[in-house]
This record gives sequence, structure tokens and C-alpha cells, in this order.
Amino acid sequence: MDALYTAVFEKILSSCGGGGYAIIDIGEFFDAIPDGGRKAIGEIEAALKYLQKSGCIDIKYARGDVYCVCVLKDSLPEEPETKKQTAAVLEPKEKPDKKCLVLYSLCSFLGGAAGSLAACLIAAAL
Repeated sequence: MDALYTAVFEKILSSCGGGGYAIIDIGEFFDAIPDGGRKAIGEIEAALKYLQKSGCIDIKYARGDVYCVCVLKDSLPEEPETKKQTAAVLEPKEKPDKKCLVLYSLCSFLGGAAGSLAACLIAAAL
């Protein structure tokens, strides 16, 4: 999990000590970010939206640089395993028969030729 998400969540968690909503200024989020981690306001807002969508926090209202937030979960969600896993390539169980491949190719060729012939006849008739 990104350090920004963790810092924002920890700030909200510490502000909402006994439960309920807390009013937090954007400057307090900046102070909670570790040294060298000055972020833009848009990045903090994106972190808040992510935490809200993941069900960790609830944002009652956001007016200007002031947020009324509440913690819904005690910890951050773990990263989904789907990002870490690579897509598996499915291997065919059996190789197709050579006769079938020739038949499929012939049918494809004849279908394309028939379509071209029909298009030529229609164009010639007009």
C-alpha cells in the first residue's frame, strides 16, 4: 500500500479515537505525511476517495479544505492478488487434425470468394 494512503488513513484513525466523525483540515493531512512526502492537494483528495471506495472511511462532507470523516474499518485493505499475478496462457489439450485445418482454410477461402462475387454482382446490377 502506498505511504500516502497509509498516512491519510492513520491520521483519520487517530482523529476519530472513540468513533464518530472528525473534522480534519487539509493541512493536518499534509502534517501527517512522512518527511519528504509533500503531496499536492489533488493527491490527498484521491487518497480520500480511494479510502472511501474501499470502505475504510466515510466522508460526510467536504467543504473547501475541510473534511468531515469517520473510520469504518480498523485497518487498510491489502492489495488485491490480481495485480501480482500474471495472466496464465491456456494451452490447447489436443492439436487440431491437419485435415480439419485444411477444411477450415478451404471453407474460409470459398466464403470470402462467394462474398466478393455477390458484392460484384450487386455493383454491376446498379
